[in-house]
Amino acid sequence: MTFRILGPHERGRFAPEAWGHLLALTGSGAINAAELEHIIERALIQFDGRIALDDLRALLEGAGLVGGGDGGDNQTVH
Repeated sequence: MTFRILGPHERGRFAPEAWGHLLALTGSGAINAAELEHIIERALIQFDGRIALDDLRALLEGAGLVGGGDGGDNQTVH
């Protein structure tokens, strides 16, 4: 398993909850390393300013990468 560290140009863009959600999805196997990179790129291009958890979830659901499920609370890693 690879570990992704945000670069300087990415660090301030993701809210801690959004980044933790991505790490949780990767850790659970819901997305692989290539998909993680694709999601990061799309989020950085699609959103101006800080990327919140709700923004990230909308991006994931819109792209069909991760389903919305029942809308319950997902554990995130910070």
